[in-house]
Amino acid sequence: MLLTAQRAELNLADDEVARLTDACDSRLEVTQGFVWVTVEGDRNDVVLAPGESFLIDSRDIVTVSAIRGAAALRVRADVGAGRCRTPAERAGARPNRLQQMLASISLSSVAVA
Repeated sequence: MLLTAQRAELNLADDEVARLTDACDSRLEVTQGFVWVTVEGDRNDVVLAPGESFLIDSRDIVTVSAIRGAAALRVRADVGAGRCRTPAERAGARPNRLQQMLASISLSSVAVA
């Protein structure tokens, strides 16, 4: 794994999980394998194939997981989007009490069959 102030390269084994905090305004670029991306508090997960990318526009924790084998990806910081918002800000509504409670729950690992 290569980590610098502006770039990281992650090599994930099958089903391995990485959690990215403070990754807002970064871009994930998959170079090998398939990656499942989950932004905490967002209902829409994303699966990326080699050559595809995903712009992180949220301040929430981002979980990436290799699926169906190992995967490699680049994380490029400060790509200039400047649209960092929480899911509630994106929806234009204040979260209700249930949403606040559910947002506090996080998983430490993911198993994909």
